[in-house]
Amino acid sequence: MTKSYGLGSYAGPWGSTLVHPVEALVVAAPMMSRWALTAALDALLVHRDLRPVDSTPAWTSQSCGEPLSLADIYSALETLPPTSRAVMAVRTALKSTQYPTLSPMETLTRLMLLACGLPCPVMNFRVDTRLGYSLLDLAWPEHKTAIEFNGRVHSENHHAYKNEMYRNEVLRDLGWKLRIIVFDDLRDPARSVEWRTWLGRQLWVVPRFPAAGSRARTSVSRKGIHIP
Repeated sequence: MTKSYGLGSYAGPWGSTLVHPVEALVVAAPMMSRWALTAALDALLVHRDLRPVDSTPAWTSQSCGEPLSLADIYSALETLPPTSRAVMAVRTALKSTQYPTLSPMETLTRLMLLACGLPCPVMNFRVDTRLGYSLLDLAWPEHKTAIEFNGRVHSENHHAYKNEMYRNEVLRDLGWKLRIIVFDDLRDPARSVEWRTWLGRQLWVVPRFPAAGSRARTSVSRKGIHIP
């Protein structure tokens, strides 16, 4: 339990009342890795079910049922102790956000490729096809190259899987070079080097990987993935 700084309450599930999401994130920050903080902030920037319980505070421009903007989040942080390590951690993570990022694994994938010097992608880039439009998770349109992360739904929903495979072939027919990755491609060091090396070849950039055994290397533990 902690004393609130009075940023305003939000409607939660089943009629519950929640503290402001930025204040909640600051409280949780000491228990979160940097990439997880960035993923949470990425989610706040796209989540469309944030509904204030009280009247909208003067410091925010948000309307009912709309995501927070970067200005909203920075304004909320201004009301919290500026020297707090948790507040500073959230400010640092906020610099790594990129709109629109639609899942934590998209955040993690982006941060892993940036960590080895690869160019920043366009997130959820729209491509019009004869099937309608597709959103590519991480794309480099000038190179017609994209990384697609396949999560649990792709393995549990066979209908979705079949549609996804057909969609990918349609995109390849349009000249797109796609690399489909799953969580093990992020977690396993050798596999993570493989897909990032492939991406580097498509973008004409040589990725920089720390030497084996280096403490700066991306590592995995029961607490999750650590990105230097």
